[in-house]
Amino acid sequence: METFVFQLEGMWKGSWDGNGRIETKGLNSSISVDPSMQGSGIGTNPDELLLSALSSCFLITLGIRLNKESISYDHISIRSEGTVTKQGGLHFEKVVHKPVIYLNGALSDELRSKLFAAIKMAERDCMIAKAVRGNIRVDVEPVFQPAGTNLISEKA
Repeated sequence: METFVFQLEGMWKGSWDGNGRIETKGLNSSISVDPSMQGSGIGTNPDELLLSALSSCFLITLGIRLNKESISYDHISIRSEGTVTKQGGLHFEKVVHKPVIYLNGALSDELRSKLFAAIKMAERDCMIAKAVRGNIRVDVEPVFQPAGTNLISEKA
């Protein structure tokens, strides 16, 4: 079995209003609690990092899946929103991904079906989504942008 190891180094000083720093091979950032939670708001926070992990994993996995399914596309953009609630203590409740898939061609019914299947498989296969499945609800609200048409919003 092949394994992959990722490392992070970090430090923290203080309480809710404290701050710290984290560093990985590809990330070097100040961290703190978000101001909405009475934090100092310096740098990023765990909520944004979890949202970033879920969103980037889905985005990459979707690109790979579209390629595997031979769906021709130019690029994908994404906007994701995470909701944290205090119900029963602070916890991440849900994430909504809103990918825009810019297609190289017209959107047919057959292509729409293939896109929805690819989106479902990408969410299923994303390793970060697998890690939080059962704890965080993840919804996908895709938009398909064929060349020369207006945005078409879809529900997954």
